Amino acid sequence: MQNIIRIDEKSSFLGNYSGLVDLELYGKFQGCLRVNTLYIKKSGVFTGYLTAYNIEVEGKLNADIETENLHLKSTGIVDGEIFYRNIVIESGGLLKSNMVQNISKMKVLKQLKKNL
Repeated sequence: MQNIIRIDEKSSFLGNYSGLVDLELYGKFQGCLRVNTLYIKKSGVFTGYLTAYNIEVEGKLNADIETENLHLKSTGIVDGEIFYRNIVIESGGLLKSNMVQNISKMKVLKQLKKNL
């Protein structure tokens, strides 16, 4: 059985949550979140700080995020600082970030600095 939490369109969450689960967000979430996978659906809005292994955005994400895999769908909007390993942006997806940093490259740069 897969652990999935669902926040529906008429619901909102304010606070912090951490767990080894997947979360489907149709409503609103404001705060800090740490999960395995976050699916922000078209009606979903996330604001705050986010750490997740996978993030799929169809709605709005206004947060500083750390992720292995970011998938920005054609209807999605992402605004905030982004640290990622893999990123896919579909045509129409909007990325409004001042800081987009590939984690893999950061580790390489840190290793290079150690060797100097």
